[in-house]
Amino acid sequence: MTAPVMDATSARTLVDHGFFTRLSRRVANASALDQKTADAATDQALAYLATCAQKPAGAPSLFMSRAVDPAWHAFLEFTHQYDDFFTSRGWPKVHHNPCDGGPDGTQAYPPAAEVLPRTVAAIKDAGFRVVPELWTAEMSCGEGDGGDTCGDDGGGGNPLPTCEHSV
Repeated sequence: MTAPVMDATSARTLVDHGFFTRLSRRVANASALDQKTADAATDQALAYLATCAQKPAGAPSLFMSRAVDPAWHAFLEFTHQYDDFFTSRGWPKVHHNPCDGGPDGTQAYPPAAEVLPRTVAAIKDAGFRVVPELWTAEMSCGEGDGGDTCGDDGGGGNPLPTCEHSV
């Protein structure tokens, strides 16, 4: 006897359809993305946030990709819906504390090639679909940063204690 195969879930199902459409349109407009890419980035941001909120204590930090980060930023603008996303499920809220870098400019997040595969695996393990091209290691947060990610979930792997994406 074999176990049934479960299909991965689209994270867009975590929010009302009308709100998803509104949020995704904002992502498209604010980031100059075509609507299909904005829909995918929005879905992936929701998957990332749901995965971070449910991450077991002591699990490695998960990191955001540059391609998905604008959708998280757009979601944060909808404060009521953002709070409800977590509280309605009894999840801890994933906070966003942007990083301005270290005083001497030498501190950096771990390389994307190191941490994004772990994030993708966690999202898949949480049962969500992943859009691989939005989680590539080539993503970076700024010029000359060597492909670093845009921050983490604050789960302990952040080398810059004052800038984090934390639960």
